[in-house]
Formats: sequence, C-alpha cells, structure tokens
Amino acid sequence: MGFTNEYLQRCWKGRKMWAGKKTRPGDWFLTGDPLELSLVGVGDARIVDFRDDALAYVPDADDLLELLDNQVKATGADPATKTLSLRYDPVNHWSLDIEYADGSTHAVMQESIHSLLLYALHLMAQPGP
Repeated sequence: MGFTNEYLQRCWKGRKMWAGKKTRPGDWFLTGDPLELSLVGVGDARIVDFRDDALAYVPDADDLLELLDNQVKATGADPATKTLSLRYDPVNHWSLDIEYADGSTHAVMQESIHSLLLYALHLMAQPGP
C-alpha cells in the first residue's frame, strides 16, 4: 500500500478521531507495540472495532479522496466540479492544489500521498477568514 512510517504514526496518534467509523472488509488498521499493519477480512468486521483504543484505522488514498469530496460538498460546492492538481518532486515531495466553487486549498511538502491528502483535509476543515 505504500504507507510511510510517519503516516502510520499520525494514524496511531489520531486514532480517537476515527472511533465511530464502521468497520468494513478492506479497511486497513494498526495494532500493537510495535505497530503492525493489518487488513480487515470478510470475517473480521465484527472483531475489529475502531472504538477499541488498541486499534487505529488507517485511511488509504481512496478513503481520503472520498473524504476530500465530502469536505468540498460541505462547503456547498459540487465535488464533480473541483479540480485537483497533484505533483511530486524529489526535493519538495508531494504537493496538491484543489480548486472548488469559491474556495481553494494548497498543501505542500508532505512525504507521502496519504500524508498530503490528510493534511489537505485538515486545511479544508479550518474556518475561513
């Protein structure tokens, strides 16, 4: 999946944020010390409960892009009309520009696409001026 250690640490530290998430097969999650990444299987959906403080949900890029669309929708804009520009270079790492209705978000210098999308979601959730 290509999750960086930094991203997995962010997910572990922010695990309470996802405590209400319904568990679905295909969800990534962390357990233990040291952290171990696992995938929810079809028979695991009842066993893996993100309310458990010993587990952390790990959103993949698809999950984060869906959340990004939901954030755009929350502004009153149609997510289908947004433009998203994603770039990578070895010096500055990942950067992202999102344009939607009367808003825009610019996120830069993240080591992974997952960290970048999570950072963009954080920026979009901040109250405007």
